[in-house]
Amino acid sequence: MNEKQLEYVIFCIENLAERCGTTGAEMHALLKKSALLTDYVIPSYAALHTQSKQYIVDDIFAVMRERGLVA
Repeated sequence: MNEKQLEYVIFCIENLAERCGTTGAEMHALLKKSALLTDYVIPSYAALHTQSKQYIVDDIFAVMRERGLVA
């Protein structure tokens, strides 16, 4: 993972945490435990990193909902 991809992952974690009302550490643990981090967030870099913050967060949140990680 290069520096830009790492920045994207941190951006996703922090903004998802804000949306869900949790901490970055809690969101990171959830994404890591569920494998969403390696199965979706990191691989989505090429497709999502140029999109808006709202679009990225909504997209990943929708996947979290599909996988039963959030209500």
